Amino acid sequence: MREPASAEGLFDFLANAVPRIPDGPEAESGGGNGPLVSPLAGDGSQRSIYRVVQGPRRAIAVANPLPPDRSHPDENEAFLAVASFLPGRGIRVPAVYASDLDRGFFLLEDLGDEHLVDARGSRRNALYRKAIEALIRMQEPGHPPFDPQSAGNPAYTEAFILEGEAGYFHQALVGGLAHFSHPFSQIEAECRRLAREALEGTAVFMHRDFQSRNVMLPPTGPEIAIIDFQGARLGPPHYDLAALLFDPYARLSPETRSALAAHYRAAATGVPDIHVNFEGRLLASAANRLMQALGAFAKLGGQLRIPGFREHIPFALDTLHGLLSARGDTPRLIELIERLRAISWEDPPCAD
Repeated sequence: MREPASAEGLFDFLANAVPRIPDGPEAESGGGNGPLVSPLAGDGSQRSIYRVVQGPRRAIAVANPLPPDRSHPDENEAFLAVASFLPGRGIRVPAVYASDLDRGFFLLEDLGDEHLVDARGSRRNALYRKAIEALIRMQEPGHPPFDPQSAGNPAYTEAFILEGEAGYFHQALVGGLAHFSHPFSQIEAECRRLAREALEGTAVFMHRDFQSRNVMLPPTGPEIAIIDFQGARLGPPHYDLAALLFDPYARLSPETRSALAAHYRAAATGVPDIHVNFEGRLLASAANRLMQALGAFAKLGGQLRIPGFREHIPFALDTLHGLLSARGDTPRLIELIERLRAISWEDPPCAD
């Protein structure tokens, strides 16, 4: 494989990094010219991801170059900070074998190809319960506490929700992909109400993308591992739970969601303020999360035409409509979502 232009210098990095990989089960050899480097499907970010195999050694290489004028801590530094924090909470994350922050390279433990979304039957139910138990361990108070400054991500505030979740949904999906002429001011008060209810109570560690594609099922060791945690910050505990239960990739039934929410409530005895207005805060967080996801699906699957995102828009809209209807306090937002649900998302929507 030729060195990809987006990862210039990767092979030099690997020449020094691959010897640090612990020997694993026998794998296909890369031969005498160095390791075998195979590209893997991306996740919608700018990162390039590769599987690296040389003899019995295998790992995952990540190339995430960042501009020289970036602020610090940057996304790569945030990844290392959270990767150091989570094992102290009993969470398995990919081991970091080597890193080059100047060029944006990592060599990580290979956790396999199976994600929580791939699990089926009774095994899936058991694994979802384990994922929830891992979530609780991340959220419970401990020492040292999570320092949000170590990741440098924007604080999860009302303003952030209005811009980065509700606003993202409105800009990328409503005005962007759907081409609706619809002022955000018509739904702003309702979105603000959802944001304020979601933010009630004590903030805890928040992964902010705790969904079924970011829970790995490694072939050896503990049954689950968590990835893509570089967006971590402090926020409401209900947000990550909502991201898992209302995940458009997994499409859990209402009965399964209810059972898993009950499991969380019974087990999360150490998470502060969790039982105060649990249902209201969960649904508000789910609405904010689904609006963020819909914005991402519209941008990645519509504007950038990356496969694997646009097809999830109808289910996400249906789920958002259902939970807002259950709340009953966002009529203008519901009306907008009903207009969006009328679109055939298999074809590019026309401007209205």
